[in-house]
Amino acid sequence: MLQVDKLHQYYGGSHILRGLTFDVKVGEVTCLLGRNGVGKTTLLKCLMGLLPAKEGTVNWEGKPITTFKPHQRVHAGIAYVPQGREIFGRLTVEETC
Repeated sequence: MLQVDKLHQYYGGSHILRGLTFDVKVGEVTCLLGRNGVGKTTLLKCLMGLLPAKEGTVNWEGKPITTFKPHQRVHAGIAYVPQGREIFGRLTVEETC
């Protein structure tokens, strides 16, 4: 379903993602864990196309999407909901259910 191969990303001179490679198969649950500053959000932003990958490839359902813009990735079935309360800030918990 999702294949990431040799993904690299930088912030300025800091090399954040260093040749990250992994596969997520249909039916699997994959968790991304780590302390602050190790690249979790950077990876998610790269997967969504919010940060273009400096090197490496991202494939979704066997097709390369590395050059896709974020809206094209959404149409392909990939979404990113960032942590935060600003999405439904004015709604109560009951209203969001």
